[in-house]
Amino acid sequence: MNNVDFVKSLYAAFLSGGLDKILAAADPHIEWKSNTDPALLPWGGERKGVKEISGYFSELALNIEIESFTPREFQFGTGFVLVMGHTRGRMRRSGVRFENDWCHVFKIMGGKVVVFHEFVDTHALVQAYIGGDAHAIGLPPAAMETMTPRSH
Repeated sequence: MNNVDFVKSLYAAFLSGGLDKILAAADPHIEWKSNTDPALLPWGGERKGVKEISGYFSELALNIEIESFTPREFQFGTGFVLVMGHTRGRMRRSGVRFENDWCHVFKIMGGKVVVFHEFVDTHALVQAYIGGDAHAIGLPPAAMETMTPRSH
């Protein structure tokens, strides 16, 4: 099986609830990185090892109801697969729905994923997670009065 087919099989396992297959495909010392801040989104940050990435999936399940998860484009080179995709879902905490484009990078050695790096639209996810304007978090009212709204 080539690396693209290998990664596609991992997405199929994710969609069918096959966490065991994903964990079995991971190197015992895997580096798992998400560009989301764990202080804002509980599944964010860096994790190492199979036990910690199991926690990532637990946090996702606790916090997100996925309505659609679509890998759209696969690019590859020696030892890596880059995947661009889209997710639509609802945050369990706030009930707010979101749409999110993402990019996943898999580094593969010896038939195992040794590095996974996720890049997501953190702004969209934080807004949905908190159920409001992420810009207003922690800002005093006077600061909000002087801000000019900008589109993203």
